Amino acid sequence: MIMSPFCIGPPDNDFDTSSLQRCRDILYINIFDELHVDQPKTDHERDQIIRERIARNWLGSIKIPFSNVYVNGRLEGAYRLDVPTPLLGYSRDKVSVTKMEATNVISPTSVLRMFITMEPLLAPPEAVQQSFDSTESLELLNYARFWVSDLNQKFPNRDYKATVSDINGRAVFIPRFLRPLPLPQLGLTGTDATSAAAAGVGVDNQIICQQLARFVSLIPFLSDTVIFPGLCDIWETSDQFLRTMSGDDEEHAVLLNNYFLTLNKNSWIAMGVSIYSGPCCFVLTKEPGQRYAICWSVADGRDASTIDTWNPIRSIYLLANQENIWANIQEQDIPSRMNFDVENSKNWRPFFSRSFPRDTLPWTSVQPSDLHYENTRTEDVNILHVQIQDMLRRKMVDWREANVTSWHHVFQKRLQDIIKRGSIANGTDIEAVLAEFRNTYNIVGFALQMPYTTIQAIVDTVYSTNIYKHATNDIQFALAVHIHPYPNNILAVWIYMAHLTPK
Repeated sequence: MIMSPFCIGPPDNDFDTSSLQRCRDILYINIFDELHVDQPKTDHERDQIIRERIARNWLGSIKIPFSNVYVNGRLEGAYRLDVPTPLLGYSRDKVSVTKMEATNVISPTSVLRMFITMEPLLAPPEAVQQSFDSTESLELLNYARFWVSDLNQKFPNRDYKATVSDINGRAVFIPRFLRPLPLPQLGLTGTDATSAAAAGVGVDNQIICQQLARFVSLIPFLSDTVIFPGLCDIWETSDQFLRTMSGDDEEHAVLLNNYFLTLNKNSWIAMGVSIYSGPCCFVLTKEPGQRYAICWSVADGRDASTIDTWNPIRSIYLLANQENIWANIQEQDIPSRMNFDVENSKNWRPFFSRSFPRDTLPWTSVQPSDLHYENTRTEDVNILHVQIQDMLRRKMVDWREANVTSWHHVFQKRLQDIIKRGSIANGTDIEAVLAEFRNTYNIVGFALQMPYTTIQAIVDTVYSTNIYKHATNDIQFALAVHIHPYPNNILAVWIYMAHLTPK
């Protein structure tokens, strides 16, 4: 067990609860491989002097916003280590065939079991009792209060809800946020695969779902506690979300679920607890005949089965689709121990039932019938590409002020060519292309991928890898930048960095 203290300060060093909720600091947990590298020696020194330097090669990281730690008081679980693919200079261990056949499960990456808290514990934000005007019928609102109150008496630790606040401060029934919505043209497969999938044409539905989850995860996250400190969660409709280009996990989950509905997926908005953020919203899918449900994280676009050990969801207490809401009334709320047959009234309590049928209520969605997508301007992307590349070059020189910073331009150009061909994620292709450099250099490098928010966020991420911390002049660096544009100025940024030392 390792204990590591971190010092984080709120804006203006103000420890008021509203100020603490606005703190946007990120907690970086980075994993390094520490090596002792021989330094060059003269011939007469070779047998008499040992000269080494310590090198720390970055292997991966975990990012956790401070606001998540503050709001929840503590976070605990097995955190998935974000290991770049490929990781030049390193190779992954293969899972043995015997283990694969025995468990039928392959862990895709490494995990760290961590417990995160604050010392001293700070006063948590006060819970807000939501009481708003509403366009819902009085009959529905009264029953919603009874339904939630009755559930809370039986399961006080589960945050059941039937209505949420929209951007105008009105209470809205959750299913009214859910309806099929037009898909964006992602253009990742050479054709408009998303439109083809929606039309039922022969396209791999799972691949399209992963592309859509990736697209949604690239929209910047901004917690409601930052925008509206001291207030409750605010839910935007999907068109409002795409206009503001920032939102909490609720907006991301609603948009992804609405995309899945267009693909005729059997999907729900799910509410539960994540090891990363505490209370959260995500998307859950389970097709007929599928043994285990799938949890779709809107933070990174990854999907995980409910039985996967690296699934970040710790508990699930509510499911909702465009027809109804179901409350988990099972004794267990751990996903791997739950039954997800919502038709089983012993495990799931529906909002609409025989005692309170839906047919008697007026029903319209708050979502629009269409979404507006705009193509991202290539000129703007090219300008941003140059700005990011120039900024990182200058920062590398600043960070290495005690040493010379030199660039291997031939290797750098080769990296940029690889990225343009779209084979950045194929480690085998990269190793083959760069084989000519292996004869004369030891090469260590990695690819960082992230949604674009600000250039400073990119600089902070690169800085956290410590790639600049090599106390020698006998080293060269390479940097390549790629930006993949999506509709509505949503951008995926790839930063490839490497360092080369002579053999």
